[in-house]
Amino acid sequence: MNSDAAITGESANMIVLIGLMGSGKTTVGRALAKRLNLVFRDSDEAVEKTAKTSVREIFENQGEDIFRKLESEALVDLCDTKSSIVLAVAGGAIISQSNRDLLQKNAQCIVWLDAPTPTLISRTGRGKHRPLLDGDPVGSLNKMRLDREPLYQQLATHRLVTQSLAIDEVVERIMSLCSLETGTAPLTESSENVATR
Repeated sequence: MNSDAAITGESANMIVLIGLMGSGKTTVGRALAKRLNLVFRDSDEAVEKTAKTSVREIFENQGEDIFRKLESEALVDLCDTKSSIVLAVAGGAIISQSNRDLLQKNAQCIVWLDAPTPTLISRTGRGKHRPLLDGDPVGSLNKMRLDREPLYQQLATHRLVTQSLAIDEVVERIMSLCSLETGTAPLTESSENVATR
């Protein structure tokens, strides 16, 4: 883990969740934001709002390169907010070095939510908003894991395996790892791995 990833700044009250699709970023993010009384944002939802179309339609009609460009623009806008937020970042957004730099600069805490591939498959299936899983979900997720895990490892201040945890348990672990209290978000530089029970 990169224990130096949290950098103090004007907008350093952002709690960022990263990880492969199906790891629970959006579900956990909403619950964490509610617990902390913060606004929740999702990078995919931000892209869809700007593009006025779905992620799948962007992939099918404009291609992945256009989607990644829109994704990077959305992250810039999300990181420019002056209020504290919980941000769920789409699994592939961290491929871009500029996106990783942006998140490191603006996030107080970056939590990598992880789970074994079979768990991710059971959570995602062939969701209509997950075009990258079309055809061979297991093969696609395994390749994504191989490609992205080193980047998650580099970027995250903490890693949390969610496989055996309920949503409220994941929220509690994140609050403990990031030294968060309801309504507050103090900076932390500690790093810790949490394995499944």
